[in-house]
Amino acid sequence: MKKVYLAVFGSNLGMISFGLFFGWSSPSLALLLQGDSPIQLTTQQAAWVSSTFILGSAIGVMLCSYVINVIGRKTTLVLAAIPGLIGWMIIAFATSAWELIAGRIVCGLSNGFGYMSATTYVGEISPANIRGILTSTLTLAAKFGLFFEWVVGPFLSVRDLALVSSSIPILFFVSLISLPESPYYLMRRGRNQQAVTSLVQLRGTTDVSKEIEMVEKSIKYDLANETGLWELISVPGNRKALIVVLGLFIIQQWSGSLAILSYAELIFNETKNQLEGKYLTMILGGVQVVCTAISASIVDWYNRRTLLLISVSGVSISNCLIALFFFLQHIEVDVTEITWLPAAGSILYIVMYAVGLAALPFTMMSEIFPTNVKAVGSMIGMLFLNSSAFAVSFSYQSIAEQCGIYVAFWLFSSIAALGVVFTYYFVPETKKKTLQEIQEQLHGYKL
Repeated sequence: MKKVYLAVFGSNLGMISFGLFFGWSSPSLALLLQGDSPIQLTTQQAAWVSSTFILGSAIGVMLCSYVINVIGRKTTLVLAAIPGLIGWMIIAFATSAWELIAGRIVCGLSNGFGYMSATTYVGEISPANIRGILTSTLTLAAKFGLFFEWVVGPFLSVRDLALVSSSIPILFFVSLISLPESPYYLMRRGRNQQAVTSLVQLRGTTDVSKEIEMVEKSIKYDLANETGLWELISVPGNRKALIVVLGLFIIQQWSGSLAILSYAELIFNETKNQLEGKYLTMILGGVQVVCTAISASIVDWYNRRTLLLISVSGVSISNCLIALFFFLQHIEVDVTEITWLPAAGSILYIVMYAVGLAALPFTMMSEIFPTNVKAVGSMIGMLFLNSSAFAVSFSYQSIAEQCGIYVAFWLFSSIAALGVVFTYYFVPETKKKTLQEIQEQLHGYKL
């Protein structure tokens, strides 16, 4: 099992790198919008700098959906480090808004490649009884990267923060390059003996006959079916899996996660709290890491659906608290006694988001698509995720300025409330089931 943990550790270094991309906006935009910034950004330019990262990620996802089936899961993940390093260099030496935007797009390419390949790789190499924990650590690692940017970013220039951040893709590249490829990918490519060797390395035992037989059975079934978009949407079980993944990503993004992550410091500055926004943001980031760690440790103890229902309900309530404060401020009610409310609501949001919404949509995506449509299904899922994230990131600032912050958070709260209904009626339970058993559940018959 040692190789499994090493592979997950290397993947997590990659996820830390991707978390840095998300965390960069909050401290850096606060600096770039100041009058003495070396690169003067307007509010609209800041929105583009923040959100075009998501466009780059969408492009990366589309490219990854092809490459991941040609060169492999692990190899694709390793190569994701290269555009990450290049993107940080562009940001570090940028002299204009357009150069910052270009750097963010290149970082997005790395993120699109990495997120999709990391969830696929770890999902395929993990034993069924701990797959939930191992895939959830990917989200924990991403949150740690985000936390690092929030803690270090306010005390560094935009250039220095980018240079410090660029060291992680290098470590990520080195840590993964010698580790085994996914046995599912190798078996799919007809490299059966290499698949056995990979599984032996990953499990630390030569007795893998039962598991390799299950892998081979699953691959044979998948190869007997078409692998394109039509197979994904025409087969009821595959279509059900797609609806679940897309629904969870809509709920995840439109419950306001990226708005809080990208604009946390600016949101807190609006409360006129005695504690500076950057320090509240650091507290928020620390709470997020701790809660995501706790969530990752319990994900295989409790039902996925139960955790998601608790998470989505809590997110809806916490958004209500944030919206209430800014609504009272908007109608000129004296809020001096409750300036703590947005911070409390945001911390509650992070706690409840970490319980399920942060990691479980990615865990479910790695589990419920069969191998023959996993690449195209994951591509559509990640494209949907990125388009939703772009819409939230780009529109939040406009909604906040034109209608008020409270309107944005009422919207996020309402969508989360609808997410409770969706989760209850549509999301299947996958805890401790093999990938084969999950497919049998979705399709309603033995494969």
